[in-house]
Amino acid sequence: MNIDVGEIIKECRKKKRWSQEELALNNNLSQSTVSRLEKNKITCDVNTLLQIAQSTNAMDVMVAMMLNIDMSLVSQLLQLVPAFIGGFFIWI
Repeated sequence: MNIDVGEIIKECRKKKRWSQEELALNNNLSQSTVSRLEKNKITCDVNTLLQIAQSTNAMDVMVAMMLNIDMSLVSQLLQLVPAFIGGFFIWI
């Protein structure tokens, strides 16, 4: 499986409706770095990818694209996680 990290970053940015400049500003990056990341001209470390997903509130986008599944399904699953974890601790 080949994951297009640049496309994940771009989709996270688009979900937030940010420009490359806004994404850069909110993640302590330069606009040119964001552009090069989106075009896969440079590699992105995991911490930066997670930071971008968190700052854009797009963890669902990242998970869906990495697993190659429908984004709406991931959104629904992510909403269930807190309830599942809470129920698990009540059960213990």
